[in-house]
Amino acid sequence: MSNRFLKPGLCAGLALLTVDAAHADLTPAYWDAEVGVASAVRLHGDDRVTQKALYFKANLEDSWDSGYYKARGRVRYDARYEGNQPYSDEARDDYRTSADWRHLYWGHYLGDGELTVGWQQVVWGRADELRVLDQVNPLDYREGVTALLEDSRIALPMVRFTRPLGEWELEGLLITDFEENRAPASGSEFDSVLFGKPDPSYFVIDSTPDYAGDDGFSYGLSANGRMGEVDVSVVALNARQQDPVYAVEGLADDGRLRLERQHPRYTMGGAGLAVDAGYSIVVRSELAYFDDWRVTNPTRSQGADKTRMVKALLGVDYLLRDWMLSLQWQEQQVLDWQTGMLQDRRDHLFTVSAEGTHFQDQLKSRLVMAFTPPLRDDVLLQGIFTYKPVDWLKLGLEVDLFFGKSDRSFGAYDQRDQLRLSAGYLF
Repeated sequence: MSNRFLKPGLCAGLALLTVDAAHADLTPAYWDAEVGVASAVRLHGDDRVTQKALYFKANLEDSWDSGYYKARGRVRYDARYEGNQPYSDEARDDYRTSADWRHLYWGHYLGDGELTVGWQQVVWGRADELRVLDQVNPLDYREGVTALLEDSRIALPMVRFTRPLGEWELEGLLITDFEENRAPASGSEFDSVLFGKPDPSYFVIDSTPDYAGDDGFSYGLSANGRMGEVDVSVVALNARQQDPVYAVEGLADDGRLRLERQHPRYTMGGAGLAVDAGYSIVVRSELAYFDDWRVTNPTRSQGADKTRMVKALLGVDYLLRDWMLSLQWQEQQVLDWQTGMLQDRRDHLFTVSAEGTHFQDQLKSRLVMAFTPPLRDDVLLQGIFTYKPVDWLKLGLEVDLFFGKSDRSFGAYDQRDQLRLSAGYLF
């Protein structure tokens, strides 16, 4: 399994909880598992089969008077990377066989509060697959930009404490290690210009700072509750940027520009609101302010550009019989934008989605259209269907259609439309 053992703060918490768990029977009171096959087919071009995978998922849980534990992991093997295949050696090494923990932690009850220690995912905000307040866990882009967040979030080692206070729940967390967003492996199916590195013909990347230990830790606070008829969330986070920033260091001896790959520290504060407007309509809004945000600017003589940034979201949900219809708008704005920054001054994203359950919850459907204006330049059409004809069998179908320009989020995969199929045995 891919995890990093064990940072000092996490060690101390785990030692405390292990003493507590020593009196409990570690045979899980609850477990479930799934083994299955998955395949993906590109709808255009040559070498259309892009995935021939076997996977195994398992979930273990148990509890006792003073605490509990939860463990969920997955193992994946993709035979597409065997023998004659069109992808790079780096892609083969990363994706032929892989394993990770979705979560792995102990919990201990402290009065009315709860302490959890281990590898966890933290979900802040109520946005549907959009990240405004939800900035704690990095993402794995091995399947491109279309994977659901619950599948692509990377669990982080952390100590987390939650406690109710009236109608509010307070939360504090300390993340003991740094993990960046994982771009697709170079030469893999979903590698694109979106994840491009500086061209070695013009730039020299001459150092990569180590963000282990105290240099990589993060901490955050949140409060969730109600003010009258309004659900309210307030969050604060001090962390490192999950995508790399390239700071100018000067010229190399051969005339190329020397860059340092960095993950600068920033501070974020944000809030979210949700109100039931009646008539089966819920209105949601989120706003996040980022201070000390850094942006690559190769035209600078030294360092990277420092700016403030704002992300905002407005969403409307409407329940229509068996369907939840959602309309969302997200905007990101760089407040101190400068010429040469490799980030747009303003960036918009619109999503229209419908999620429904049918045939006594045997079939679950999710339909999405996502785009950045103008509509013709960047569009994703997606359908995800999960069907359980019996308790022990799960069938999956996903269709992803991309349209647009090659330098845009979805347009970068134009002509790489795909069909994904899966079948899993549940036990």
